Amino acid sequence: MSTNSTPTTRQAGPQAEPGALSATRTDVDERLYVASVEKAMRVLEAFDKSASELSIADIAQRTGMGRSAAQRFVYTLCQLGYLRRHPAARLYSLSTKLVGLVGGMLSANARLQAAFPVLSQLAQETHETVSWVELDGDDIVVLGNVPSEHLASVNLPVGSRFAALPASSGQVLLSQQTEDVLRGMLGRLAPAVRARFGDRKDDDILALIDKAREQGYSMTEKNLGQGSVSISVPVFDHAGRVVAAINLSTLSLRYDVDTARRDLLPRALHTAKVLSAA
Repeated sequence: MSTNSTPTTRQAGPQAEPGALSATRTDVDERLYVASVEKAMRVLEAFDKSASELSIADIAQRTGMGRSAAQRFVYTLCQLGYLRRHPAARLYSLSTKLVGLVGGMLSANARLQAAFPVLSQLAQETHETVSWVELDGDDIVVLGNVPSEHLASVNLPVGSRFAALPASSGQVLLSQQTEDVLRGMLGRLAPAVRARFGDRKDDDILALIDKAREQGYSMTEKNLGQGSVSISVPVFDHAGRVVAAINLSTLSLRYDVDTARRDLLPRALHTAKVLSAA
């Protein structure tokens, strides 16, 4: 298979399930909690890489709202400039106004800004996709990315979101969490995400997190039409807490697990050591 003719392998995050936001809330003071804000955010989160344009019916289905409620929230978000309406097709999409919010958040992440030149160097040395990943509740989110120079590669755009437990980055980010926290996350896993673990029991899954903590990295394999290998290593703050993961992703046509461990892992570990000392 020629790398010059093979399209980029894209990884799409899981579709949000209705009520996903409320399912992860803990210790909510209902006197202060504004449910309508949650619903508005659910509308925005209905849009993803697989569905950048949605109708009112699509949004109602993806958010679990009635059509009338979805229409009111969509209208309001359009008036505020966060959604854009395409009159001819009666479809809606996220507007560029959201870029300002994202840009403000990323520019305020001083650790990420300082890390980017080092991540770029790792990408240049390995010629593979390098990402900065942080934990967000039960998910991981890609906040920085240097794409591979290969046409055939794993593509992880900024903003990509995945369930944490099955992912190599999630396993290193969760390596300092308590067993109670991890078991709570296991109990919230959507069936499709749980299926990625095959017939592993809860204790077997927790053992993967223990292994990531003990060895200081995690590696996973995926089959996305083309096999891929994902290496993740933790970045620590001065108190020794895991604050981010560096992910290096490649295709198995270039590196199998053994060669990735031999040739790529030492470079990723060195990069994480440099950034942890910064």
